[in-house]
Amino acid sequence: MNVGKREYVSDDDRWGYLAGARFVGPDEWEKVAEEHLYRSMHLWALAEGLIEAADGEGQLIDFRPNEFYEGALSDSMRNEDDPAGWKLTYDRFAATVLLGSMVELAHQGFLAQRGNGDTADYRLSLPPVGEPE
Repeated sequence: MNVGKREYVSDDDRWGYLAGARFVGPDEWEKVAEEHLYRSMHLWALAEGLIEAADGEGQLIDFRPNEFYEGALSDSMRNEDDPAGWKLTYDRFAATVLLGSMVELAHQGFLAQRGNGDTADYRLSLPPVGEPE
């Protein structure tokens, strides 16, 4: 991979990701992601929701942004002062921020993605060796 130039690849299962990234489960992803994403409040909040929503292999199949936003992301952001049924409200602004943040994570090498008809699939990945840009 050329330094300073990002290369994206697709594998036989149609996953698109930053060249050199590797797929991981949520536990391993959390340890590394926290080190790199925690300083960005919105990305770390999103990361916690992705950890909550991913299966044991780090996959989020048939990802539906509104269900994720009102479900796993709300669950990860709820605190002791919120009523038990509290959830985030999904609207156009939330959709834009969520989509932009997912793209940002993919560009940094923290997410692989593939189209899946009317939905998208995501998979937790770790960027190649070195500090993500």
